[in-house]
Amino acid sequence: MVQRARKIIWSVNAQAVKKSIFFYWNNRNKSTTYSEKLELIFKETLKRIAIFSDGSLATNDMNVRFVLTRDYYLIFEVTETAIIVLDIWDTRQNPVNFPIK
Repeated sequence: MVQRARKIIWSVNAQAVKKSIFFYWNNRNKSTTYSEKLELIFKETLKRIAIFSDGSLATNDMNVRFVLTRDYYLIFEVTETAIIVLDIWDTRQNPVNFPIK
């Protein structure tokens, strides 16, 4: 069976979180190099997930899944035609604050 890639859609919240992560690293490193690498890693991970969404961790909500990418969880919803990125969560935070219960 041939798997078709789903379209990747970033929610407004996920875009804002990604922007704040990149802003932090750009200011901390005084360079955009790390942010650019992180963007590429996010894109490659999501391309893989768009084809094989079962390569991620399930949650109690059957359509919401997440995958570890570097120090971040990409939290997304799977539909027939799309992967909707809902949030990005830094794993170095207190696990009590993890958005998925």
